[in-house]
Amino acid sequence: METSLEREGDSFTLTAHSDSKILFLGGEPIHEPIIGYGPFVMNTEKEIRQAFLDFEQGKMGRISR
Repeated sequence: METSLEREGDSFTLTAHSDSKILFLGGEPIHEPIIGYGPFVMNTEKEIRQAFLDFEQGKMGRISR
């Protein structure tokens, strides 16, 4: 899947080359630093480390199927 997301303008392009599902969420830009690692997106590396620790300790609940 290819995406082209820019902050300017009012549109975006999404091209899927196979069956896909997308969850699209929108909101106002927060103008803060973003650190992403694995499934987590936080503002600092310290917060990422804490998120992994919380996950490993079961503090984020369970995903039901």
